[in-house]
Amino acid sequence: MSAAEQPREGLGDPVELSVIVPCLNEEGNIPELCERVLKVFEVGELVGELILVDDGSDDGTAAAIRRQMDQAPAVVVGCFHDANQGIAAAWRSGVAVARGKLCAIIDADLQYQPEDMLRLRAALYDHSVDIVQGWRSAVGRNKGPRYYYSRGFNWLLNTVFSMKMRDNKSGYLMCAHEVLEDLLGYQGRYHYWQSFVMVAAQAKGYSYRQIETLFQDRKQGTSFLDGRALEASAKSLVDVAQAAWEYRLASPPADAATQFLQRHPVVDRSQPRSPANEAYWRAYLGAFNQCHWMITRDVEHYYETLCRTQWLDGAALRELQDEKLRRLVRHAYRNVPYYRARMQERKLKPEDVRGQDDLHKLPFLTKAEVRQHLYFDIMSDTHDKSQVLEITTSGSTGEPFVCYADRAQLEFRWAATLRALEWTGYSFGDPSVRLWHQTLGLSSSQALRERIDARLSNRHFVPIFELSDARLDETVRLIERLEPALVDGYAEALDFIAHHIRRSGGSVRTKVGAVMSSAQTLPAQSRQTIEEAFGCRVFDKYGAREFSGIAYECEQHAGHHVVAEGYIVEILREGRPAKPGEVGEVVITDLNNTCMPFLRYRIGDLAEAMAPAPCACGRGAPRIGNIEGRIQSIIQGTDGRYLPGTFFSHYFKDLAHAIKRYQVIQRRRGAITLRLVKGGRYSTSVLDEVLATLHHHLGQDLHIDVEQVADVELIPTGKRVPSMSQLGVDFQGDAAPVIVRPGNPSG
Repeated sequence: MSAAEQPREGLGDPVELSVIVPCLNEEGNIPELCERVLKVFEVGELVGELILVDDGSDDGTAAAIRRQMDQAPAVVVGCFHDANQGIAAAWRSGVAVARGKLCAIIDADLQYQPEDMLRLRAALYDHSVDIVQGWRSAVGRNKGPRYYYSRGFNWLLNTVFSMKMRDNKSGYLMCAHEVLEDLLGYQGRYHYWQSFVMVAAQAKGYSYRQIETLFQDRKQGTSFLDGRALEASAKSLVDVAQAAWEYRLASPPADAATQFLQRHPVVDRSQPRSPANEAYWRAYLGAFNQCHWMITRDVEHYYETLCRTQWLDGAALRELQDEKLRRLVRHAYRNVPYYRARMQERKLKPEDVRGQDDLHKLPFLTKAEVRQHLYFDIMSDTHDKSQVLEITTSGSTGEPFVCYADRAQLEFRWAATLRALEWTGYSFGDPSVRLWHQTLGLSSSQALRERIDARLSNRHFVPIFELSDARLDETVRLIERLEPALVDGYAEALDFIAHHIRRSGGSVRTKVGAVMSSAQTLPAQSRQTIEEAFGCRVFDKYGAREFSGIAYECEQHAGHHVVAEGYIVEILREGRPAKPGEVGEVVITDLNNTCMPFLRYRIGDLAEAMAPAPCACGRGAPRIGNIEGRIQSIIQGTDGRYLPGTFFSHYFKDLAHAIKRYQVIQRRRGAITLRLVKGGRYSTSVLDEVLATLHHHLGQDLHIDVEQVADVELIPTGKRVPSMSQLGVDFQGDAAPVIVRPGNPSG
């Protein structure tokens, strides 16, 4: 029996600290240990619990534990092993019943001093690290054979695992509950895994700090190592070899999601690849590092993890997000001066942000603040510049925007993209066509690797900035020849080709598996046109250069699933979560990018909030509704009304016979510029109708300048911006703007 004998639910105030103590023949130490630990709770003014795990003792330890349980019900908790299982197994039993947000582990022999737990707790909070370990001071210690054995073993661990610990194998430490639970998720078969707790911490990417603690010789009882020093030394060497394999040679990237799955196992229900596609995938991975300039084959690990985490239910995914958020906030506070200053201004410590319910405590991050602080204090002090990629975008208003992403985040992006592509029915190795700018902004070596990767992926590029009437037929013939499982590209480019296909005969004369649309909003009429032209369903993607894919449609086409393992997406209106069906501002927290954290980033987009209901596809990720465009695309009227960019897409679609392209620009209040490219049946009466409609929705006294142009220019990434405003709209202000929805042009 290893479970706690006392019921663990509904026991009063939330527990801050659970102290877990393995006990093997410690009958004589139990009373003093309990007295001193409970005194620590009293002096520290904290709600705590002491979990005593009897590990198969053959003396009166179990009875001593039960006496302490009777004296302090619910504070002293007993777990009992029928046979000796070892220290690590006792830790696991203790963690399984612990209720504290923090856990401390300490031996029962009183060689470590329980009073030092308050110092460990202070260091954990003051330095915002994941783990604080107490290293055993030499003061007053008996420097016999055991002491020198310990020092020699510490040297061996530091050497093998490239660490610089004062006392690597010390088992006196404190950390968050989920951190200890994660550390205990080892795979190998060890004699004494407890010696590798800090090795595991480093391998799994946790930050830690060491403080000196007093260590006394044992006064009562005997150690399980007495008389077994040589045997224990031999077994420890075997353990070192096992740990070297697990934590150095075979260790996957430090990924909280993988570690979370060890505690919350789930079955991957994805459709398996065919044998041919699986062989293609394996061959591709073999050459992966040679055809990419930043990311590595570690993408395989992220991909396999994501294939499982997508099947977690909503509650479990939220728990994973909260765990990653806590890690991120601790990292940002400790290593990013910008965030440390902002949090200190609000008198916030990392422990004040326990999950998404606490996000509102953190300030927003704006593009202007990123630009202002980019080269000063918004990047991590600890990032490796050789593992960071600069990401540049012109922005919807043409103002350049620069940010940085680290290798781990880029590998996560790649894996999340592949997972979402497979939601369409695509399988890696199937032929695909991508409408993209292809090599714009890449160096010659990067462009070469991009082309090689495309060939190895069986992906064919169509450069969208070369999409002219002369090349449209060639593009359609390429699609018909390849019969691609997937065509993906910018929504505007897909719509452009779809209209050409319909004018030329109605639909492609071959099978296309699916279409994925991205970059611009996808009005219902455009979706219908594309689906009719290509003869398949359209899967919409919501993304941004700062983050790549943020949310994707699944096969149910009932909203966009957020890539919850990487992002927390808030839809806010006047500072509060938007209600289902309301349009609000998109605010994003990137849970993976540690070199330049994005916490509560106002990306400038608008989207529709959805109720947190399960999707019929079985995936647990939260969903957002229609993407309404960018805040910078909102055009302000003179009567307090606003029109989003999607309004114009909806309105002008019915005028395609007369107006080939359009663009609405607002540079000052009370006026707009309407740029028009005439269509075949343009007339002044059509223009009069357009002006009357715009005046109706934006105010009769709005000044409208009409410019008739030969074309509407592409911005550098190959997109067109249908509406663009240089005025500010603040969705988190006292009164959010009243938006006329595209589906309701009458307001």
